[in-house]
Amino acid sequence: MRQNVSVAMLAMVNDTYVTQRVSWNSSMETLETCQQNIVPNTTSVTEGDGKFLWDSHTQELIFAAFYYGYIFAQIPGGWLADKYGMKWVLGFGFLLSSACTLLGPVAAMADFRWYFVTRFFSGLGEGVSFPSMQALWSKWAHPSERSSLSVTGFAGFNFGKIIGNALSGFLINLDVAGGWPFTFYIYGSCGVLWVIVWSFLGYSSPADHPWISVEERKYLEEGLRFSGSKSKVSVPWGAMLTSPAIWVLVFTQFAYHTGMITLLANLPLYFSDGIRVPIEQTGVYSALPFIFQFVAMVTGSYLTDRLLAREVIGKTAIRKLMSAIGFFSGAFFLILTGFARCNIAMSVAFVTLAMGGIGASFSGHYVSLLDAAGIYAGSAMGMMNTAGTLGGIVGPYIVGLFTEVQSDITGWQKVMWFLAGVYVFGGLIFVLFGTTRLQHWASLDQGGEEEYIPLEDSKAGTSLSNK
Repeated sequence: MRQNVSVAMLAMVNDTYVTQRVSWNSSMETLETCQQNIVPNTTSVTEGDGKFLWDSHTQELIFAAFYYGYIFAQIPGGWLADKYGMKWVLGFGFLLSSACTLLGPVAAMADFRWYFVTRFFSGLGEGVSFPSMQALWSKWAHPSERSSLSVTGFAGFNFGKIIGNALSGFLINLDVAGGWPFTFYIYGSCGVLWVIVWSFLGYSSPADHPWISVEERKYLEEGLRFSGSKSKVSVPWGAMLTSPAIWVLVFTQFAYHTGMITLLANLPLYFSDGIRVPIEQTGVYSALPFIFQFVAMVTGSYLTDRLLAREVIGKTAIRKLMSAIGFFSGAFFLILTGFARCNIAMSVAFVTLAMGGIGASFSGHYVSLLDAAGIYAGSAMGMMNTAGTLGGIVGPYIVGLFTEVQSDITGWQKVMWFLAGVYVFGGLIFVLFGTTRLQHWASLDQGGEEEYIPLEDSKAGTSLSNK
């Protein structure tokens, strides 16, 4: 639901009108385009036959609209998930997003402003997703399996990006229900179906689950040293807001999401308008980076958990190592992407390697939030992802500045180098100042009944992790 807009935009917008409008107001002599890559007699969105006359700034504003809504849901979503359980917080959020996705085509045809509203509320609904997921794993993920389970859950996000890019171009070319609106109807309907299934099968904690075995529940609760009771949790906001460990993660997440969201939204435009490939190839090329990213995430999480289990390296050291590999390799390959310019093969390869590299960092800074925040991971994720969502607003704005003419490859070169610099910043912040130590404000159950002690800090760790 988040990703289909990026590909649909290629068919929605009249690219010829946008280019001509810029040429009337500025000199086109300095533009460098990749016209040589256009293959005759192929279906391409660069032919400019879209319905909507939206310039590059308007298109980037639509991409950012999702994150304007998304940002408002982060802290409230995390707080609600921690306090009342994440089941219905996540369920109602996705229902809102699904409904807005289904209404998207009607809103777009009515007026740009109505379309902006549907994207805003779609982001508001999905904004609870990551805080809710962190709240879920703080109750369901045994510390010895934290990296691999978090990545398993997060894999759905990557599959969505892969399918959203690869399938959207195919659905649009089917020319069913008007072409591009068909993607909204398909994904919105899938969202509604998911909510129905989730309402019957999803549970906030082991204590809430009616079918869980006694052995599994005991294993999870003893591993976390947390009673798993339904008592309401009082979130220590003051301590969290003054915690250096959380602020390090806030700045790191800002860098991570600035690059991730900007590429997520703009890769289809980069491939279609920047290096000039047909729409059906655009979808496939845009999916490749996220396929490789998923592989890197799974591989990195597996290696991280194995190294921790064998005590080959300390937890803080392995988290920093994975973050360094992710952020710095991502920056390196984005720099090379800029130099590739109109070379399609090199551009696709370098972007794919960049996104694969950044995927490795998931087992670093992202999972360290669970280590540091404990049972308040949902609320802490709200803070962390609020900063990340700012990247979803800043990134598209920067793209709009650099690519006023979206066929100008020099503008896209600047975008790639800007994002590389952002990744270097994020990697340095976490490597220099990051920690995995459970913070003092997260070590006590606010009911005053018992201490929350991660498995690896207890003497019983070995026996429990071997169950």
